[in-house]
Amino acid sequence: MRKVAVILRALQLFAHNAHNLAKGHVFYQDHGQFAEFYKEYEEEYDDVVERIIMFKGSCDLGAIASEAASLVASSSSTDNEGSYLTILKTEESLQKALAEVMDEATYGTQNLLQGIADKSEHRMYGIKRRLLKA
Repeated sequence: MRKVAVILRALQLFAHNAHNLAKGHVFYQDHGQFAEFYKEYEEEYDDVVERIIMFKGSCDLGAIASEAASLVASSSSTDNEGSYLTILKTEESLQKALAEVMDEATYGTQNLLQGIADKSEHRMYGIKRRLLKA
């Protein structure tokens, strides 16, 4: 689940950066959408980290933050569409990471992870629809 936590933290940072840097003729819509994203990612990250601590007793939050920051630093998105594409690609990585840990999770944790996967699919659909406008 650590990989899921890293990806969610990176998504939160990507979306917050995109929120701050949004511009153009759809500024208000994109600015608001990116804000919704980073709030969702932050809540999901918190849930996953708490679950890790619940079962493992601890969690190296500094290492998770460092890995997430490295992912964000490697992104070169400079416009709204580029930000959406980066988030979409990272959501796809999130889906893979969720699938990888599902079998070893308890039923309660599977429920949590399935909820995250469901929200991720909705975000991916919305991003794809938004990019059709671009």
